[in-house]
Amino acid sequence: MTALSIILDIVLILISLVLIAAVLMQQGQRQGLGAIAGGAETFFGKNKSRGLDGKLQKITKIAAVVFIVLAIVTTIVVAHNASSSAAVTDVNAAVQEILNDVAESETAETETAAEGETAADAEPADAEPAADAEAEADTAAN
Repeated sequence: MTALSIILDIVLILISLVLIAAVLMQQGQRQGLGAIAGGAETFFGKNKSRGLDGKLQKITKIAAVVFIVLAIVTTIVVAHNASSSAAVTDVNAAVQEILNDVAESETAETETAAEGETAADAEPADAEPAADAEAEADTAAN
């Protein structure tokens, strides 16, 4: 997860808490049968938008819009990060495959060169351990 997706997640959680609180603080709409005739919204209904209930409705609407937009943006950011990660993984796999091919070709060249050594080249290699053994014997004798 990137820092941007973490920040968006935190803001999304905070907006959801505001939305929950605003909805729970609103009063229920108990108009009953009077709502059918339109008698419930008379003189007192006009001042409703200036009171606490009106402010809570406005906060609810704004928080709901922000929540939906933020959820969509978060989804886009996470999807973009996932596709970027997949592309990086594909590039890393291709580079690793190339490195393995190079290592295999170098190993094959080394084995071919080792098989091509002559017997004369091998004798000095065998003579060196013998010379080391004689030097150790001289050192031990002293």
